Parts: sequence; structure tokens; C-alpha cells
Amino acid sequence: MKALSLSREKQLEIIETEKPRPQAGEVLVAIKSAALNHREIWISKGMYPGMTLPSTLGADGAGVVVEVGAGVDAGWLDKEVMCYPAIGWGDNEEAPTRQYRLYGMPLPGFIAEYIVLPEENLVEKPAYLSWDEAAAVPVASLTAWRGLVKHGRIQPNDNVLITGIGGGVAQAGLSFATAYGANVYVTSSHPDKMAYAQSQGAVSGFNYREADWEKALAQQSGGIDIVLDGAPPQSLDTYMPFLKVGSKVIVYGSTAGQQVGMNIARFFLRHVSLIGTAMGSPKEFKEMIAFMEQHQIKPLIYKSFSFADAIEAFETLATGKQVGKITIQI
Repeated sequence: MKALSLSREKQLEIIETEKPRPQAGEVLVAIKSAALNHREIWISKGMYPGMTLPSTLGADGAGVVVEVGAGVDAGWLDKEVMCYPAIGWGDNEEAPTRQYRLYGMPLPGFIAEYIVLPEENLVEKPAYLSWDEAAAVPVASLTAWRGLVKHGRIQPNDNVLITGIGGGVAQAGLSFATAYGANVYVTSSHPDKMAYAQSQGAVSGFNYREADWEKALAQQSGGIDIVLDGAPPQSLDTYMPFLKVGSKVIVYGSTAGQQVGMNIARFFLRHVSLIGTAMGSPKEFKEMIAFMEQHQIKPLIYKSFSFADAIEAFETLATGKQVGKITIQI
């Protein structure tokens, strides 16, 4: 079968490799579409912890079950499925085990013609989603869902700030928060991205490169209850003008840098919670898809590439100009 592999020399290449076979408790899925995350960019640059190369990339994908292993319900055969993108979460909904691993490095990923998965990783694909839309959901949407629902405890009429609105997690967060009836504000340095967010239900957008944007947000919103942030600023004091007492800052990424500072007294005296999050549990994955189907939520697709143009898809993602997800049709 064909697969997109990152070599030990960190070169992306489409290779021929052996088609996997499902063992007991596993299924073989023929991939219809895969989706990219910024995770793949960090991996391709060798900037991800625990690098194991060579590896087939891609943590997101959707397809059709074509073979089942011993002990698997034969009813899965020929089913269209979405796939939970990891193994080893464990029984604790608060956090995964130390054995938690994602597909697409270190486990073989979804940018391939076939993948083997445990039966419990499967969720039947809702009919309203296209293959590209189904593939674009798992990593980004689950990260946003856990951040807002579990950690943020989002409620109707909450004021929510979503930073960097062009990214997949941010787009998913906007969809979930508006479906919950929250008032959503966004940031970006691109006016077109903010305009698109407003067309999708955001109240307003703010250019974080402009002076005193945080004060303008505070004045317009009356204060923010939840921040969903993939790129915290070097000083979290930047957020103090608009954070309500008892607000929550949910961080899922470090795009703007891995070191941040804060006036810790201002944080604890205002009862602000700073919470880190990444991905979510299999239980949350199923709950999220049910919520999406109830509200007919679709991820935004920026551009879809053929398998032959998979490397070009990576190059497009690296520019950071997209609004929505980049997919690869297998």
C-alpha cells in the first residue's frame, strides 16, 4: 500500500509499504480522507518529543472498515467510520495514562491507504459529514471540545475569547461555543479571518497586533469568562484587563513560544484558573460527535489535496494563511 512517511533524515516521501493485517480486537480501515494538524509540521521539523522514525504521518482520518480481526463485531464490516486518533487513555477521565500515544508518530498514521485500529476507536460516521469533513474532526475538534466543555464548563451567555481564529481548534471552538449559546470574541492579525468568524456567529474580532486591543475587548464584552488559547503571549498579564473574577484560561498550544510569564498575585487574587489541555478521552470523542450531529456542525475545509500532492499540503499548512482544515484524499 502507499503511505506518506517521514524518514530518519526527516524527509517526507510517499512510499510503498506492507498492508497491515488486523489482530484480535482490531479492524482494518480503508482510508478515504486524512487531515493535517500543526502537530505534523512540528514532527516533520523534528520538533516533537519522543520522535520515532521512520513513521507514517497523520493523526486524523476517516474511512470504511474492510476487515475485522478475531472477536470483533462483524457488523462493523463496510461501515463508514470516524476514528479516535490515539490509544492508551485509560479509565481516568481527568487525564490520560503515561502509555497514551497518538497515531501519526509514534503509531503508524492515517495518511495511508489502510490503517489498523482497535475496535473501540471506531464511531460510525454521521451521514451529513463528507469524507473530508469527517477526517478533519478528531484532533482539533476534540481538543476544543474538552477545553470548553470539561475544563471551561461552558454555559449559555458565557463570554468566550478564542485566539488565533484561523486554526482548526479555534474554528471548532467557535462552532461549539456558539452552539452552546455563548458570546464569542476572536483574535487574529488577519481581517478576513475575523470577518469570516463574525459571519459564523462571533460577536466581534480584535487584531492582537494593535495597541490596547485587550482594553477594547474588555469594554465591548464586559469581561471574558473563558479563553481558549493556542498561542499564549509572553506575558499573561496582557489578558488581565478583560478577565473576569473566576475566569478560566484554557491553553492547548504554544505557537507563540514555550515560555510565558505572569504577575501571579493578579492571577490568584482574581481567582483565575490557568488550565492546560490536549486532545480528550474516547468517551468525550463519542459525546462530541453526538453533539455535532445534533447541531449539524461541520468543520471548515480550507483546501483538499490528492494523495499525490500530500507534500504540497504540508507546505500550504506551513504558511499559516489558511482558515480551516487541510485534507488529503486517499
